[in-house]
Amino acid sequence: MAAEPFARRTWPKLMVSWQRLLSGRFRDPLVGRDLLLGGLAGAVVSAVLLGSTAFKGLSEANVVDVHFGEGLWPAIGRSVWMPSISCFYALIFVAILSIMTGILRRRWLGLAATGLILLATFGPTNVLELTLGLLYLTVFLTVLTRIGLVVAVSFYLVWTALGDCPPLAISQWYAGRAVIALLIPLSVLAWGFYVSFGGQPIFGSALREE
Repeated sequence: MAAEPFARRTWPKLMVSWQRLLSGRFRDPLVGRDLLLGGLAGAVVSAVLLGSTAFKGLSEANVVDVHFGEGLWPAIGRSVWMPSISCFYALIFVAILSIMTGILRRRWLGLAATGLILLATFGPTNVLELTLGLLYLTVFLTVLTRIGLVVAVSFYLVWTALGDCPPLAISQWYAGRAVIALLIPLSVLAWGFYVSFGGQPIFGSALREE
């Protein structure tokens, strides 16, 4: 949060919808739009990365967060915690971007330095992982710098939910845990869809009588 003044000065566009959200304008169409765009970007990147085992020729399951195997209440607790995690990671990289830009005195240099730090956290060990890591950081930094912080939070919310929860296999005993994990991201995206219309009917005039 201490880096927020630097973010407003060096990357002012990042903070527009975030400031509206913090001021209590939860029904602002710009906030709704950013939630939807971030969710879409997070879902696409998650689908590519989680499906990357097919490209590797491997069949092992993706690692699931341990809380979803410890019972109902730990699963609910982990799901409720996801928005906080998403805000934390998004704010961390906004702070890094702002600090790097301030140190290097050029926005493109700050962006490049932040990209290298983000790629390092991804930890690629081969060409495929490097390619996927570049896809991840390209999409994330693009939506962050071109649209704003709320998009980044929504991106990480969907990313965390899809990456940590069990598969949504209805016939398996853990299906309920997967539903719990997806409830909050789906609720946030549904709210974003609703408010993005700015008070206009969702189906326009299609259902109105002439």
